[in-house]
Amino acid sequence: MTTKPETKFWKRIKDKFTKITLTRVEAITPTGLPDLNAFFIDKEKKCHEFWIELKVSPGNQVKLSPGQISWHMHRFKLGAKSIIMVQTPSRRGIALYSGGRSLNLASQGLNLEPCALFPEPCAWQELESCLINLAS
Repeated sequence: MTTKPETKFWKRIKDKFTKITLTRVEAITPTGLPDLNAFFIDKEKKCHEFWIELKVSPGNQVKLSPGQISWHMHRFKLGAKSIIMVQTPSRRGIALYSGGRSLNLASQGLNLEPCALFPEPCAWQELESCLINLAS
């Protein structure tokens, strides 16, 4: 059985963060529900929750289903936080996009400017700090 690229991506990041707790959602889920639920507690002891969609893009295109786009856009309109984290083997890095830009990401692919880009080897603490800032 072949391991999906997103599963390999999950295995790569699952133990890298010290402040953010990640939970992988693998059960049968509503259409478009992202791969990971994430939360952290800030310095004021306030809990922040957000969602992360994992994508692996060997080329320029980032494949987002209509259900995924709808899910991210709906949450964005309600003020919720979601992030699309794209591993780009051809560009050797990890790019972050706000879920509110999912429609643009699906149509423009990696030509769309990311919120942040982390080249390989990844600076995991910097990536975690960026996720916290994006989700705050």
